[in-house]
Amino acid sequence: MALSLIAAAYFFLGKPEKPTHALPAEGKTVIVFKDVKYSGEKKGLVDWEIRAKIARKYIDKPAIEMEILEGEYKPKAGTIVLFKGSKGFMDTENEKGSVEDVDIIYNREYTLTTNYLDFDFKKGLTTTSAPVKIQGSKLMLTGVGLTADTKKETIRIEKDVSGFVVTQKGQYDFAADTFLYYLKDNLYVLDGKAMMKGEDLDVSCSRLSVFSDGEDIQKIDARGKVRLVSKGHVAKSEQAVYHFKQDKAVPTASPGTARGKTTATGEAIAHKSSNWKLAVGKPTVRMEQR
Repeated sequence: MALSLIAAAYFFLGKPEKPTHALPAEGKTVIVFKDVKYSGEKKGLVDWEIRAKIARKYIDKPAIEMEILEGEYKPKAGTIVLFKGSKGFMDTENEKGSVEDVDIIYNREYTLTTNYLDFDFKKGLTTTSAPVKIQGSKLMLTGVGLTADTKKETIRIEKDVSGFVVTQKGQYDFAADTFLYYLKDNLYVLDGKAMMKGEDLDVSCSRLSVFSDGEDIQKIDARGKVRLVSKGHVAKSEQAVYHFKQDKAVPTASPGTARGKTTATGEAIAHKSSNWKLAVGKPTVRMEQR
């Protein structure tokens, strides 16, 4: 699931935007360039480049404006981030700026689009309050607001998160209040009214952690009022872990199962979700009469 695409936004040198940047007063001296190119080096190698159709450099202010810009960034060997925008602005003294109408392509596999991105190089932050969309061959995610912290190596979608992911088991839709991605650990956390639903598995809980190996989902850890549903069976617990490759769910706290008018509670025991013969150790069974 290479959500690392958002990492593109996170890596893109000066993501930002918002036509609210403070520009020098009209009439100030500027130098206008056409078909201009800027680049930066790290250890003798060019690691980023920006090309713009038009660039305005203010003589008496540390400000640069750009129009119709595109470029690329190489955060590490084997990784390339392509980006483009309609307009860009940068305060070179404070190392802050913005880019409007942003499109980012990560390793030619995933794309991120948003109305604008703001960046602060000194703080290592990239932010937007606008809607964000991420699209790839196995993933689609939308939400509102993005905060990428290069120091903590985290990327957060602030609200209204929804989308789907394609796994070896099929497609799973998901939704939550917020989304947090830990780059180092390939860990995605859906927080607040979290849900994940596929053909054979329906999970709802307070917080859902999704563990990936970078290519596919390995397991999910659901916590807080967990409800697992499949083929008429309902399993309830305060925590449950589902392993995708083994097709195995493990309720780890206060487990219970239900079908129709019959409920059972007891100790947690792993069960296969493919046939959903749920097992509860030392069960207490209650049946309701019609």
